[in-house]
Amino acid sequence: MASGLQEFKQVLTDFRELGSLAVKGTVAAPLVDIFLKFGPPPTTAIAVLTSGMQFLAVTWTFHFWHDTPEQKLNRRMKVCAALFVVGLIFAGAVIKQYTASPGPGRERVVLGYELRSDVKPLIGPNYSALDALREAQYDTSQVWTDSSITVIHVFLVTCWTGTFVAVAMFISTFLMLQRARREAAAVRTGSQGV
Repeated sequence: MASGLQEFKQVLTDFRELGSLAVKGTVAAPLVDIFLKFGPPPTTAIAVLTSGMQFLAVTWTFHFWHDTPEQKLNRRMKVCAALFVVGLIFAGAVIKQYTASPGPGRERVVLGYELRSDVKPLIGPNYSALDALREAQYDTSQVWTDSSITVIHVFLVTCWTGTFVAVAMFISTFLMLQRARREAAAVRTGSQGV
């Protein structure tokens, strides 16, 4: 039986197998956001951070879950799938509610949840926080408090990276289960032929 590191290496280097492509594609997927810009800003930094976190998650999963019984791996896979779905919903909702696009070709900006004290009296039915943001040339710190912007940004990045980490762990666990089942079937087939 291979160690977690050996199995990880086998998965990464086996170009004939779909599992190898799945792991590599999962780790590379966040980098697409550099061009699409649908994730949290700053897009390039967050995309690279997310890919790095996914690589760590894949490595961690192969190393620490390698000898885990199949029943526990199945349970963990379900948890990873649930975390992926919940993370996707939260990240999507926060991006929709708490980011704004300054225009085509420009990076989204993260809004806050608490208006600055000098801006709060200006907001009313005829003048919104987004109107103030446009007048501030999309400098969010001129409209919302820095602490509220930071809280939203940290929450958004955590949801975003957590979502991708969960899918990386899901795929890694799936691959470990499939390889273990193939090896067990090969052992059974080999012992029947003797």
